[in-house]
Amino acid sequence: MNSLEESAFEGFTPGYFDNFLDDRDYLYTLVHTIDWQSQLLAVRLMISRNRREGEAFSKAIEDDAAEVRAYDGPHHNHWVDQHVDMLHESVYHDAAESMAAIGMIAPLVESTLGQSLAALGGMYDRKNIHPGDHKRWKRAEGHESRWNCQFYFDSKKQAKNNIISGLAQLAAACGLDRFLSQDFMTWFEAMFTYRNFMFHGGFEWTIERRTIFEKEIEKKGWELFFTCSTTNGRPWVYYIRDEAIDALPTMVENMLDSLGLFAKSLPVGLTSKL
Repeated sequence: MNSLEESAFEGFTPGYFDNFLDDRDYLYTLVHTIDWQSQLLAVRLMISRNRREGEAFSKAIEDDAAEVRAYDGPHHNHWVDQHVDMLHESVYHDAAESMAAIGMIAPLVESTLGQSLAALGGMYDRKNIHPGDHKRWKRAEGHESRWNCQFYFDSKKQAKNNIISGLAQLAAACGLDRFLSQDFMTWFEAMFTYRNFMFHGGFEWTIERRTIFEKEIEKKGWELFFTCSTTNGRPWVYYIRDEAIDALPTMVENMLDSLGLFAKSLPVGLTSKL
């Protein structure tokens, strides 16, 4: 047994064990109560299952269309009406698949970011270190939600419940923005805007919200993320594209890596428990 003077770690240079850690591992400096790997595995399995069911329904529609074309009997109109009903049903089926996907991913993203930044704020408070001169700290001085990414602080020092603006502001204030890619921030705004509209408006939004979302897609280049069914030539029900749904877990993994790199960059004087 080694004595304290003959430690088994004697001779290792600072940072030696970094060689055995992935970027994501450093996130445990901030949060160690979330099993991201298990959650993402469950999400991928559910996305895969929903996709198989969707493809099976699409195949059923194709088969039904072939039967309608081949049928030339007295009940042709009945078969046409049945096929139209299947097409109508598919609109809601696809919307449900999108809501299920964003309903699994958005809470994981929000919880991870929220807990990580709250933990960081706790470190600053315990060490009595001021986080800097960013306008957020001036506007939120002493406010209980200053480290809450769900809130944005405006020029009147009012806290507004808006995670899209709140994350961008807090990330810039604490330096996280240097680690979150612009692709991620674009994705985050797009997906959380969609999440908000779906969770508060259901599958069929008001005409006004459909128009707002249509303009946001055109203005911010979200065409890669979303598509929609139409009625009378206008947007009706919006969906996340299949390829964008498939990429949701990967986007979260990229976010976790970015958060890990950010945690790794934090000074020891801030993160140590001494």
